[in-house]
Amino acid sequence: MRLLAMAAAALLLAGCGTQDPLEANQQSSGQVVIGSADFAESELLMHVYAEALKSTGAKVQTRPRIGAREFYVGAVREGELTMVPEYTGNLMQHLDPEATATESRQVYDHLTGVLPPNLQVLEQSAAEDSDVLTVTRRTAESGLRSMADLGPRCGELVLGAPAEWKSRWAAKIAQEYGCTFKQIRSVEAGTLTVDALTAGQIQVANLFSTSSAIRANDLVKLDDPKNMFPAQNVVPLVGKGKLDPEQTDAVNEVSRALTTDKLTELNERIEIDKANPADVAKEFVASIGL
Repeated sequence: MRLLAMAAAALLLAGCGTQDPLEANQQSSGQVVIGSADFAESELLMHVYAEALKSTGAKVQTRPRIGAREFYVGAVREGELTMVPEYTGNLMQHLDPEATATESRQVYDHLTGVLPPNLQVLEQSAAEDSDVLTVTRRTAESGLRSMADLGPRCGELVLGAPAEWKSRWAAKIAQEYGCTFKQIRSVEAGTLTVDALTAGQIQVANLFSTSSAIRANDLVKLDDPKNMFPAQNVVPLVGKGKLDPEQTDAVNEVSRALTTDKLTELNERIEIDKANPADVAKEFVASIGL
C-alpha cells in the first residue's frame, strides 16, 4: 500500500507535461499551495494553515494526502508545493539520519541547521504528536506514572506496539530506564492497540500523544523525563521566500496558539464526532482571531 501511495504521489506531482501544472499554476497566479501527508491530522493541519493564509487575502489551494515524506518534502524543495505541516523530530531524522537530539529546542535548532538552502521552517508549535507509552487509569494508580517507574516492573509487563518498535526502542529503553519488558507484542497502531490494553491483553501501549483514543478511554500517558522519544513539535515546512511577511505572521500565530491538548481536541472532532476537517480548521482559526 505504501508503494502505491508513493507512486500515486509521484504521478500527482510529476504531471504529464514537461513542466508540472501545479508549479506552473502557482507561478502564474501567485497562489499558495499547501499539501499534507497521508493521515488525518496532517490533513487537518493543512486546512488550518490554509485558513490562516486566507485571512491575509492569499489565494490558497490544498493538496491533501500526498503520501510519503520523501515526496512532499521534495515537492516543497522543487517549488511544487509552498508548504506542508511537519513534525520536527521526524523531519530532522529524514534530513540527518545520524541526528541524536531529542529535547524540543535542541531538535528544532538541529533541524534548522540541516535544512537545504531553499527550505525553511517557521515557528514550531507547542503541540506535539510524538510516541508515548500509555497505561490504563487503574495501572497508573498502582504507581506507574512515568517511564522512570517502569524499570522495577517491566519484567511483569507486556508492551503492545507497532512491529518496528522493538528494533528501534527496546535497547534504548533498557539503557535509559532499565526496562526490559516481559514481552513486546506487535500490534497495529490505533484501535487494536487500545482494545488490547483495555482488555488486559497488554499492560502498556505505544500510542501517539494527540490520539483521541487516549482521552476517550481514560488512558494515562507516562512521562518521559529523559526524552527517550525525540520531540515531534508541529512545524510548518515552507519553500524559502515563498510567503510574504504578513502570511508568515499568520502561520506563526497558528503555531503560537496550538497546543497538544488543543490538537487532541481537534482530532477528536474529526475522529470521534466525524466533523469535516476543513470546518474544524475554519472554527479554530476564527477562535484565535485570524
